[in-house]
Amino acid sequence: MTSNSDHIALDTHRGAIDQTTITTQPPLRVMNKVDGILRGMGIEIQEESRFRYRCIRPKKLMDDSTIANGDFERSSNDAQTRGMECSTQCTLYGSATDDPADEVRFSVELTVLAGLNDTYSLDIRRLKGSLKSYKYIYDTLREHAELSR
Repeated sequence: MTSNSDHIALDTHRGAIDQTTITTQPPLRVMNKVDGILRGMGIEIQEESRFRYRCIRPKKLMDDSTIANGDFERSSNDAQTRGMECSTQCTLYGSATDDPADEVRFSVELTVLAGLNDTYSLDIRRLKGSLKSYKYIYDTLREHAELSR
């Protein structure tokens, strides 16, 4: 159950809706989960408000070690358990065909859907960077958040 203070802090969703980012889960639970996923991916997070983050996935350097796709679950859980932030040395990058590993700046915000009580949308918007790299991050975040399940 959500409190009225959650609704006051949430903006109303505008624009197209991605069905896989719609949820009825409590806003704080959603944002805690998203925070853990982003940190597990090695994303730098600036909290603009309780329900809005500005994020940066740094460009891959030639000598950086990366998390392989199969190791994401373990790494994400380890980072959450220890409460540690990942540095660029454990940043998640996709394969060269899916992700050119460029710097991507994006925002993640939980918004409320107008006219639908306790129904929210996780809005992920690219601010700067390669569309291909952004799509990889977007898809990875959506899959791991499992909001529509």
